[in-house]
Amino acid sequence: MTGIYYYLNFVPCFVNYKPTTTSTVSCPMEDNNMQHNEFDKKEQDSKKVIVIVVISILLGVNGLLLWQFFDKKTHLEEVNMTLESTLSEKESLSAELQRMKVEYEKINQENASLQNQLTAKDEEIKSKMAEIQRLINSGDAAQLRRAKQELASLKTLNQTYIADLDSLKLANEELNAQNSNLNSSLLSERGKVQNLTQENTMLANKVAMGSVLKTINIKASGVKYRSSGKESESNRASSVDKIRTCFTVLENLVVDRGTKDAYLRVLSPDGAVMSTSSETFIYNNQATLYTAKESFEYDNKQTDLCLYWTKGSIYTKGKYIIEIYVDGNLIGSTNLTLK
Repeated sequence: MTGIYYYLNFVPCFVNYKPTTTSTVSCPMEDNNMQHNEFDKKEQDSKKVIVIVVISILLGVNGLLLWQFFDKKTHLEEVNMTLESTLSEKESLSAELQRMKVEYEKINQENASLQNQLTAKDEEIKSKMAEIQRLINSGDAAQLRRAKQELASLKTLNQTYIADLDSLKLANEELNAQNSNLNSSLLSERGKVQNLTQENTMLANKVAMGSVLKTINIKASGVKYRSSGKESESNRASSVDKIRTCFTVLENLVVDRGTKDAYLRVLSPDGAVMSTSSETFIYNNQATLYTAKESFEYDNKQTDLCLYWTKGSIYTKGKYIIEIYVDGNLIGSTNLTLK
């Protein structure tokens, strides 16, 4: 291409050549060289432009790569920071939940007697704690945010639970105070009743004692009958026909008036009850054998009585014990010695 260009420019120069004395020959060859140099220069300039463009492209690519590197680095740092924040939040929520669990258990232990009255709320708190623990264990940021919200709700619920416990505790304290007052009043009333019972018992005993007839002038003696039928006293065992016991029943306005039975018990010197029958009366809730019986009318006034006992055989020498009973009570006793 360069040769063709050279030829086309050289031939015209040779054909039209006219020498002169004053001018130099000007050949297109020289012009061609000059043009060739200019072409090389342009080609070099073009190469420089290409190099500059390539360098620019490389610089742009390097810049893009650097931007992507720093962008990824920044993103990675943000991810690390988010992860650290998430882990910190997780630890913080776990610690807060654990603290609330410990506080809750402590409250329940201190108020064990009241816990049954708040069973529903107690179950709700335990369920919410389990849910929060599940959210924390998931480790997901969204779940941790939800756990944080649930934890705030749990705090409110726990405060309500504590307030309810305090109210119940106060109510129980008031009830205990009332019960204490009632117990004191009851003890006081029981004391009064016991005192009244004792007084009534004493009065009843007094009445019972007052309703027991009393006797004076009790005298037991051996009696023998003369041929005329008259009685004469004797202390000789061999001559005594009967044992006579006389006494006076005192006035008593408490005892019911009416017919009463007087029982005589004569105990021989050997301690046996002298009797010709097996008839008994009640004394100290037991059937008791007696020697003789005499009915009399009592109108709450002083009354004199005499009871006799006939053995039917010779009396034994010695000391005889004489006892008198009325209305199931021992009202007098004496003794008689026969020689």
